[in-house]
Amino acid sequence: MATAHSLSVSCTADSTALLQKAEDLAKKLRVPWLAGPSPATGPQLVYTGDRLELRLTLDGPGASRISTFFIDFIGGKTGYRHLRNCTINQPLARAAGIRSGFRPTVFDATAGMGGDAFVLACLGCRVVMNERSAVIAALLQDAIDRALVHPETADIFRHRLSLTTGDARTTMHLLPVPPHTIYIDPMYPHRSTSALNSKDMRILRLLVGDDDDSRLLLEEAIRVATNRVVVKRPKGAPALAENGLSHEITMKNSRFDVYLRPHL
Repeated sequence: MATAHSLSVSCTADSTALLQKAEDLAKKLRVPWLAGPSPATGPQLVYTGDRLELRLTLDGPGASRISTFFIDFIGGKTGYRHLRNCTINQPLARAAGIRSGFRPTVFDATAGMGGDAFVLACLGCRVVMNERSAVIAALLQDAIDRALVHPETADIFRHRLSLTTGDARTTMHLLPVPPHTIYIDPMYPHRSTSALNSKDMRILRLLVGDDDDSRLLLEEAIRVATNRVVVKRPKGAPALAENGLSHEITMKNSRFDVYLRPHL
């Protein structure tokens, strides 16, 4: 896990503004600030001319290698989902409570890379993303800043997506109005053959660790949400709580457990 004593921040771009952003981020995270390109002995957040990225060493078959991790709402898999899968008939939309003429407000308690929150916002929901890892939150905020100046995503982020940082069990109580839907996608239990072995998910696990408090988060979310709580679970995994589970929406490798407030 990237801890305060191992993480550092640097900048490889020849830009006064980015150098200042890097220094400000280091102060915010209370980690060392390395001006200019610097060899890292641990995980490093690096401002380049294009984005903020995390660089760290991952062990692989036969050798270790430097891996780069960043979040992007414009291209890649997330951008593809925006362009190709923006329908209210998809499982995520049905689980969240979207229907013709109605778009729930959503609190994404475990934002991670922000992909599901972005899809819900593309479908018209107002979404607050919450991330308790300060490192991931910094990467999310950089991705948001880039999306705000891109013509295809600017309005979505300006009007329907925002980010908070902290323990969701606390931040959900700070919302001006309780959300219709609270969405929870906890870190899946580790399985050697699962998708968690992908580079991005390995890095997320290193940063966040296991979500051992998921059951407590669900209990708090049920008290706050005005309509439903949705929990994403791996195929075959037990529900976080059987009591109050209204229905499931199944997919090939995972499912959404839906807890409707009227049923609780």
